[in-house]
Amino acid sequence: MKALADLHLHSDRSDGLNSPQELVKFAEEKGLGGIALTDHDTLDGLHEFMSAPTSTSIQRVPGVEVSTKYDGHELHLLGYYVTAGDTPLDLKLQSIRESRMTRFPKMVDKLRSLGIEVDDNAVQKVLHEIESPGRPHLARILIESGVVKDINEAFSKFLAEGKSAYVPRMKISTIEIIGLLRDSGAVPVLAHPLMMEDVDLKQLLQLLKSHGLEGVEVDYGYRKPELLSKVESVRKLAHNLDLIATGGSDFHGDDGHYSLGEIVVPVETIDILHKRADQIR
Repeated sequence: MKALADLHLHSDRSDGLNSPQELVKFAEEKGLGGIALTDHDTLDGLHEFMSAPTSTSIQRVPGVEVSTKYDGHELHLLGYYVTAGDTPLDLKLQSIRESRMTRFPKMVDKLRSLGIEVDDNAVQKVLHEIESPGRPHLARILIESGVVKDINEAFSKFLAEGKSAYVPRMKISTIEIIGLLRDSGAVPVLAHPLMMEDVDLKQLLQLLKSHGLEGVEVDYGYRKPELLSKVESVRKLAHNLDLIATGGSDFHGDDGHYSLGEIVVPVETIDILHKRADQIR
């Protein structure tokens, strides 16, 4: 059986439920050949992830996922082989995390204004223990309080963009983040491209490539059949534009996302990313 890799995982350093070390353990148990940690707007878990003891030769890729904006659209960028430390990227991520900290209580206030009780102890726990708090943390509080039954319901009723408790957060220009990722030695990849509506994907990828984009996340666990049916067209686009095709489960550890190792790519993808990172540096 060919070795496989899951290149989109989140830990408890952002909005996942498991520690970076636990992710390594789970991946080994599933027999994966490689994984990448791509927490939202933070590099905090990378040291634990890369230094976690292993009983196999599983390959680990230090990464990050950053929310950006381009022409009115929210685009997520994955950066593979990112360098942790006092870099311009890390300073920018710090400002994004600070905006997350101020946004979280605003969403709580909106929920309370709707007459929904939100456990203050749970809110304070998130704010004090999570470096990069997000909507999934608030969704889990609502689940524990019995307000909703799962993550999807929390988003569809309250937390998705346009819903009653949604609060926009700071997003940096896509082009700027591509540059900052490259400056840190990372390989910039566009995440889950089919999540964007009303976008000419070919035109967008061509433009982003001209600014240093190196890849696109082709294999991803889209929930809607109409999006899944377009995956092969994205794969063809990546090939024609000479972009690295990556993929992963977007694992968070809860029922609202796919399981670790459920969406995978050949482990050789890691070698391609590593070589590209060497070229960037």
